[in-house]
Parts: sequence; structure tokens; C-alpha cells
Amino acid sequence: MRVIILIIFLKIVITQNLIAQTDENLVKSLKEHNDQVSSVAFSPDGKQFISGSADKQIIIWDFETFQPVKKLQRHYATVYDLQYFPDDKYFASAGDKSINIWQSDGTYIKTLSGHGTAVWSVGISENGKYVVSGSFDNNFRLWDVLNGECLHVFDNNKKSILSTVFSPKNNLIAAGSQDGSIDIFTFDDFALIHTLPGHGGNIYSLSFSPDGKLLASAARDNTIKIWDMDSMKIVHALTGHERSVMSVKFSNNGRFLVSGSFDSSVRLWDVKSGEQIYAFWGHKMPVNDVDISADCKYIISGSSDNTVNIWRIHPQILIDFYFANEFQSELNKSVLFDPKRPGESRAEYKERQEKADKFKDGLYQKYLDRLNQP
Repeated sequence: MRVIILIIFLKIVITQNLIAQTDENLVKSLKEHNDQVSSVAFSPDGKQFISGSADKQIIIWDFETFQPVKKLQRHYATVYDLQYFPDDKYFASAGDKSINIWQSDGTYIKTLSGHGTAVWSVGISENGKYVVSGSFDNNFRLWDVLNGECLHVFDNNKKSILSTVFSPKNNLIAAGSQDGSIDIFTFDDFALIHTLPGHGGNIYSLSFSPDGKLLASAARDNTIKIWDMDSMKIVHALTGHERSVMSVKFSNNGRFLVSGSFDSSVRLWDVKSGEQIYAFWGHKMPVNDVDISADCKYIISGSSDNTVNIWRIHPQILIDFYFANEFQSELNKSVLFDPKRPGESRAEYKERQEKADKFKDGLYQKYLDRLNQP
């Protein structure tokens, strides 16, 4: 009986700790969708974000107010993927058997049709002229955005293509398959130049680093792998998720990866070391998609619990990982953080506390500036 009581007590304590962790970093939980949220994306300028759902809707959100700006419904099935164009003027949505192109304000432009079954993923070229899409029909397609023409069909005779992405720098296209492999093609002649093995099961998500030198893959085998695109070898295998990893994204500075998993967590990783920086808990069901803001201060996540969560990457999270000892040493050296001194008035103590807060904020910025250095 005592053992049972102890187990129950420990579960309560762990749950309370998770709730406290969530409360600290969860900025907002948005509940406008009527079914699971399958896709999310930040606009490049960070002023808005979009979410797609099994309720067939796309919602454009204002990031400052967290209010819906517009609700769009043109797909007749789940909106599996959303991607902004680099120029911030347009975005693409993938669902049913098609890809829709929209202006950022929600104005519909055109539909790219040709796939035989549901389109699971969509990627945008760096110049915004081309779209690549992957489908359950066992092939992926390259499209000319301007005229809506399908330029090439990559029929690899494998299982469904679950993730497609353009490299931003080296003229490559990557496609992740249901069989656990990643095929690398050249954009110029559509030639298959390499197949990356190594995952056990569905490749749900792919993301190139901003310089195109690394490729991150997320899979059903609970892992994330980071590949060097020169050697085509694994640099890091990231472990920590307890169930399938559904989404992975590089940050704009290439320093971080963010991931979302069937284990309901959102995780932040250090690319250089492959170590986990932090785990964000708060979703009640699997996390289907994630994205990180251009300034690396926020994460958005879409979940099967029908919510879109906005998380703040608090400076303390990064400082604890990269500079914990140095930061604490500088705090300890400052007399501003001393307890109330004998003879110190309440007003004097309050003034010193305000100075201490400003000192700490300045220290945060000092170490964040160091982190942002090349």
C-alpha cells in the first residue's frame, strides 16, 4: 500500500512540475480549429503565422494579438502542409490531391493539380519560382509556380513520399519516403545522386540548414538525424523523443533545431553538439508540426488536441544550456542581489531590486549576443 501511495505521489509531483514548466513557457494556446492541427508556419517577417487542420481550414493569425485574421477553406480534406514563400508575399498549402497558392493576406491565386492521392508535403525553392510536392501516390512533382505547369514527375517506385524540400544553396531536392529512405536529386537534370538510409520507418519531415550544408530528418523510429550534404554521412542522431518524430525545422541562424513528436512534446536542440536544449510540455496529444520564428524567440506547434501553441524560448533556457556557470558567477559577484541589509529602508531595498533586474536583463542580452556571434 505504501508503495502504491508513493507512486501516486510521485506522479502528482511530476505532473505538477510539467504544468509549472508549461505555464512558464507557454505564451498562448489557440483553440479555433475543430479538428487536429496538422500544419503550422511562421511568416518570414514574423508578423503572422498560419495553421492548417483536419477540419479543412487554414487560419491566418496575427502574431501580436494572437487573433484570427482570416479563415480559408478550399481544400476538401486535411491540410497536411503549409509553407511561406521566401519573399513573404505568398504561401502554399497541401491537402486532398492538390497544392493551393495564396497571397499572404489569404487571397486565393491558383491550384496545382496532378497528384492521384493526398498531397502530404510541399517545398518552396529559394527564388520562389518552383514548388515541389510529395504524395501518397508514390511520386513527387516539380511545379512552375508562375504558369502552374508540372515540370517533372519523380516516380521512384517506392512507398508514399511524406516529405519534400529544396536545398537553399546547392541546387538539390530531398524526398523522404515511407520506406525510411531519403533520396537526393539534382534540380538541373532531376538525377538521383544519392539515397540516405538509416531510419527505420516513415520519414515524416525534412529540413535543410540555411547554408544547405546539413539536412535534418525526422522519422517514425523516434529519432532525428542530421546529415552532412558533402559526405552524405550522419553527423548526429538525436534521441530523446519517446515516439515518432513528426516535424523538424532548422532555425534561421542554423544554430537550433525544433521538433515535434507523437509523444506530445516540442523539443529544442543544439545543432553543433546534437544535444537537447529543452523540452516543452503542454499539448495533450501528438504534436504534428512545428516552426521557429526568424528571430529564434518563439516556437509554434500544431497538435492532435486541436490547438496551436505559442512557446517563448526564454533567454534563461539558452543561458542555462550554453553559459550556466559563467552567468551564475557574474550574478554572484554583484552586490545588487544581496538580501535586505541592516538599516536599509524599504524604498532603498526596492530601488536596489529594480537595479538588480536591469542588471540581470543586461546580462541576459550580453550572453545572447555572444550566442548570436558567428
